[in-house]
Amino acid sequence: MRVIDSVPEHLTIELDDETDTDRLGRALAAKVRPGVVIGLIGTLGAGKTRLSRAVAEALGVDPSAIASPTFVLIHEYEGSMPVYHFDTYRLNSPEAFEALGASEYWARADGLCLIEWADRVADQLPFDAWIVQLETIDTTSRRVILTVPGCDSIETWLNLPGV
Repeated sequence: MRVIDSVPEHLTIELDDETDTDRLGRALAAKVRPGVVIGLIGTLGAGKTRLSRAVAEALGVDPSAIASPTFVLIHEYEGSMPVYHFDTYRLNSPEAFEALGASEYWARADGLCLIEWADRVADQLPFDAWIVQLETIDTTSRRVILTVPGCDSIETWLNLPGV
């Protein structure tokens, strides 16, 4: 894992493999608090579910319970805090996402919301949602652009060991 660019509110890093994805997931999990919404953006196979799984596992969710929510749309997991895992891939519109009651989940502010395919519902997300954009470089490597509104230095804030 290496930092490519770091400016206020944005951090660009390259992940060499799934181990790096897991490290990023653990680093994000260490910083989340109840009420945080993380939108994940990327093409099929970019690593959205892998990163979601890494975050949820780091929060104490049973790894065998974690699955892509593509057909269920929302999975709820219990860990050190509740984790609500959404997938908007099969929804026809942002209004369909809202009809699921998505905003009620972050209004509760009792857990973490992970939203895959967040670009499809960007206007429905809270203004302070963290955005993780994953881009495929090759079969194992990814470029990640992380945006955390109001954070002056994500690189320092995340404290990624070995980066």
